[in-house]
Amino acid sequence: MKIFAIDSPLMSVLSKISDLLILNLITLVMCIPIVTAGASFTAMHYCCLKLARGHETSMWKQFFHSFKDNFKQSTLIWLLFLVIMGFIGYDFLLMYNNPTELSTFVFGGLLVFTIILLFGGSMVFPIQAKFYNTIPVTLKTGFIFSFRHFFRTLIFFVLKLLPLVLMLVGNIGIMIFPIILCFCFTAPGYVAAKLYDKSFQEAEDIIFAKEAAKKGTADDEEKIFTDVPEKTS
Repeated sequence: MKIFAIDSPLMSVLSKISDLLILNLITLVMCIPIVTAGASFTAMHYCCLKLARGHETSMWKQFFHSFKDNFKQSTLIWLLFLVIMGFIGYDFLLMYNNPTELSTFVFGGLLVFTIILLFGGSMVFPIQAKFYNTIPVTLKTGFIFSFRHFFRTLIFFVLKLLPLVLMLVGNIGIMIFPIILCFCFTAPGYVAAKLYDKSFQEAEDIIFAKEAAKKGTADDEEKIFTDVPEKTS
């Protein structure tokens, strides 16, 4: 088998890297308005899971399919997180400008709460990308999943923070900034998708079985709620 053949392992890896690069750039651009970041992260996770499952697909087409489909709910979830983080940031600023003996204790508690919030919320957008639920159910499921699969989520959480940490490490951050810019969202997102794919598949099988038992049919479109095939003209 030739190393540069279309179906060779090398070309497969290069193709996946190319997809992740394109997906990351689309996500970055669509996050610029800030308000659209939630829908962008959801769409990015939607595409990453497709890549993790080996589905050959157009990143551009699938991204905007999910972006449009999840825009309203993802945006509301994102704005909720922004409001909460805004209050937390304001509290940190108050303690920094007005230090007291109590502020050290409060600072520690608030820091722990922030870490739990960010860690627990790590899986909210991947779940939003895959399953149709109400916002409360999506949030609850995201936090339960994060802590039930603690070590997998921890890897994802650390990988999400890694690009930011690397950018702050002096000359190293400057040297690898182009690489960070190209894969800061999709590299962690893809690794996360590989980690949670099996758990998602198990959940999909349960949902599929329940729907099939209710209706007496086994329609694959009902198995993965947000994987409804796109209409073609």
